[in-house]
Amino acid sequence: VPPPPAVRPPASAATNSSAEAARARALLEGRPVETTPAPTASRSDEGRFIVQVGAFSDEAKVREIKQKLESVGLKTYTQVVQTSAGRATRVRVGPFANRADADRAAERVKGANLPAAIMSM
Repeated sequence: VPPPPAVRPPASAATNSSAEAARARALLEGRPVETTPAPTASRSDEGRFIVQVGAFSDEAKVREIKQKLESVGLKTYTQVVQTSAGRATRVRVGPFANRADADRAAERVKGANLPAAIMSM
């Protein structure tokens, strides 16, 4: 009697899970992650969004980035994470109740010549 055939998820599910795994790995390592809209019709722009500016191991750089952001009127917060390269501090702006507010904040971050990655929480 032959063994039952293996059940595999659809290719789109495998692609989504590998993309999610890559995104999660980047977040854990403190690297900026660009978010893209979910490819579903039920996607909502409401929720909780933040703008990640970067992750730094140098505390002086963290203070410099926070000061630069706060000087243009943005509320910042930090999150310390342990990465394979050691301890890093994420500098973030937000949170925001909707994507439009996060987009506006990201434009202000970019206007301060800093990178901005919008993430949903």
